[in-house]
Amino acid sequence: MAIRLRHLASGLVLALGVAATAVADSALPRVMVWTAYGTGSAGYAQAAALGGLLKHQEGSNIRILPGRNDVSRMIPLKTGRADYCLCGIASYFGQEGIFLFNKPDWGPQPIRMVLASQGTQSFGLAAAADTGLTSPSELRNRRLVFIRGADSINMITTAVLAYAGLTWQDVRRVDAAGTNEAIEMLINGHADVMPMSTRTPLMERIAASPRGVSWLHMPNKTDEDKAAWDRAQQVIPYYTAQIETRGAGVSPENPWHGGGYALPILVTNADRSADEIYALTRFVDQNYEHFKDLAPGADGYALDRQVYDWVMPYHEGAVRYFREAGVWSDAYEAHNQDLLRRQEVLMSAWQEQLAGDHADNFQASWMKRRAQALTAAGFDPGFRR
Repeated sequence: MAIRLRHLASGLVLALGVAATAVADSALPRVMVWTAYGTGSAGYAQAAALGGLLKHQEGSNIRILPGRNDVSRMIPLKTGRADYCLCGIASYFGQEGIFLFNKPDWGPQPIRMVLASQGTQSFGLAAAADTGLTSPSELRNRRLVFIRGADSINMITTAVLAYAGLTWQDVRRVDAAGTNEAIEMLINGHADVMPMSTRTPLMERIAASPRGVSWLHMPNKTDEDKAAWDRAQQVIPYYTAQIETRGAGVSPENPWHGGGYALPILVTNADRSADEIYALTRFVDQNYEHFKDLAPGADGYALDRQVYDWVMPYHEGAVRYFREAGVWSDAYEAHNQDLLRRQEVLMSAWQEQLAGDHADNFQASWMKRRAQALTAAGFDPGFRR
């Protein structure tokens, strides 16, 4: 269902009684340009709601550029037309220079995280309940949906297969042109399993169908479970274990042990003002109680939900505030420095890639060079399957 956004931020902020005062000495600019998901999305609603708070309390405005796809949201950040991107996991693909960003005019990007909506989305494999499937280990020879043109979704499927020690060669792949077609295939008995998020309303169609829905569990308790998660994270390092209690087919009484990752993720470039990032991070935290109920998923920006040792480095301005708030540790700092060094390795390897002659297969040669450079520097390149 589309989110009604007309007057969303200003109406709700005024209802809360937030004073419309501008702070003269604020490090925040009068206008910030953000790219985000399209109108009607949770990400757009979050940007609009935060923009309303900023305008009334700080006199700072967010101008939102909605983007139809991953690249269209990242281009303005790359070219300097936008200051921030409220992106999906494609921001990580941009850092790594893979998939749509494995092209001579893209390559690894100097991405820095500010904050992310953590723990509000879970992704995994949903089976038709009448199959009796409850674990990825039972997928051999089953009909598994592959959604054409959906790299990030299909990589989740690959990771879940790896969790079970399986690959696409062990299942019967059935292709779908999009999510709606995949759902129809599952409902009509042409597929057994498909990748999806528990929170999307589309899953209610499967849950309400005669076949019903059952999520394949990926526990993370025993040593065997943790080894399985290690295999999954060799495919997509950003995928982490979590327990879901909301969505189609799950509840507090029937939780799902699955996985997820931050969505959306607020990122900027390395050269953004540290004072500005500090002020923005501080503002979100100090106004969290107002902000968290203004848009779907806004509750995921709480400091105690952030994953400080994830896959992209935090901006130094955000780190400054995290230290001040008492949530940053020496271990997080060491991890962040490793991620910064990883970016340096990637960018150095990219310059070598551009200087070489790879007319035959640029993408394949970059993935090989990337893996070699990261491995030599002591990093796991990921995306091995």
